[in-house]
Amino acid sequence: MRVRIAFFTTRMLLGYGVDLTVHELALRLTRRGHQVDVWTPTFDDTYLNQPYGLHKITVHGDSANRALPILERNAQIALGRLRRELAEAGRGYDVLLPCTHPYYAAGTVLDTPQVFFNFGNVPTDGFTWKRKLNWAWLHHSEDLVFKNRSARIVSISRFLHEQQTAEQQARGTVIHLGGDHYWPAWDLDPASSTVDAHYDRAALRSGFRERCGIPENALLLGYCGRLHRQHPAYKGTTEVMRLGRRLAERDSRIMLAMCGIGSEEDGHWVREQGALPLLNTAPADMPGFYASLDFYVTAARWEGFNLPILEAAWHGVPTVAYEVGAHAEHASGILVPELNYDELCRAALTMARDKALREDFGRQAWQRARLFSWDKAAAELEQVLEEARA
Repeated sequence: MRVRIAFFTTRMLLGYGVDLTVHELALRLTRRGHQVDVWTPTFDDTYLNQPYGLHKITVHGDSANRALPILERNAQIALGRLRRELAEAGRGYDVLLPCTHPYYAAGTVLDTPQVFFNFGNVPTDGFTWKRKLNWAWLHHSEDLVFKNRSARIVSISRFLHEQQTAEQQARGTVIHLGGDHYWPAWDLDPASSTVDAHYDRAALRSGFRERCGIPENALLLGYCGRLHRQHPAYKGTTEVMRLGRRLAERDSRIMLAMCGIGSEEDGHWVREQGALPLLNTAPADMPGFYASLDFYVTAARWEGFNLPILEAAWHGVPTVAYEVGAHAEHASGILVPELNYDELCRAALTMARDKALREDFGRQAWQRARLFSWDKAAAELEQVLEEARA
């Protein structure tokens, strides 16, 4: 049955995991025959010209919206305008998917069943007191109000699902994200047990390394994320670069490549820390980035999912990380059970020095990654949307 679906999200920009998730699910739900629109106040050309509709919703308030209660109220006013515009046009939706604050009131304002998409709320260590107050409001408004008004709740990991109340878990389900959006052979049946049977990883690897000036004999560690100098503490971006320097002192072949969105100033900071910045890499070049890696590394201390780990796995690349958040649900490699930085560095050095270990974990990563596809996630979400409408 054809269903009219509306996503609501803060932005649709290059380099953000939530934005990519909305795109992949909207795209696949459209392919499954549904009418899908995405409403957001901010977007660039990354997701233009898609089969689904991408529409602007204007939330007034400017600087006053830095206070999240005010932003929430102004978003509700914007949703009210949208309701009137849809009514005048004789349009409407069967089910809504608000994915970020401040749009979790969409179901109430538009008087339409909604599914709350739970990406989790990050730790506030290192935040200013004003930002901590905002995040406290965010957490409590979501948990005490908007989740309880939603027909169903979708969490992107068991880790996030199990942090909810028993009643919310009863109305909720886990839908793991896909990781095959950069997979260059997505249309092939992955019947083989090895990633190399499906695309020429060696050619991608050598081509990308040559373009970026990376020696072919380098042991390349990779990280993908926002490369802003003022990054959230839980992401561990500085710690990853410190790890790269520490390992390079032990083995001169070791290099660390940092891929993600950032400014030239951010790139200069990354270089100062001894890593190679790969700023604002186009999606078409991401297969080359992952194929060029010997393994992926992160020092994140909290993650609701951590999509780059799965992206790397889809290219046969294992991971070294802390065993935190949702990592154990999809990561293959060495997971350090406690937040012990020295142990994380030792694990990375072990991975760098043992080619057979890397290859074994790489095969495991590829095999496990095939359980996490966007087509599978869209099919599961389609079922939840049907249940929300019932």
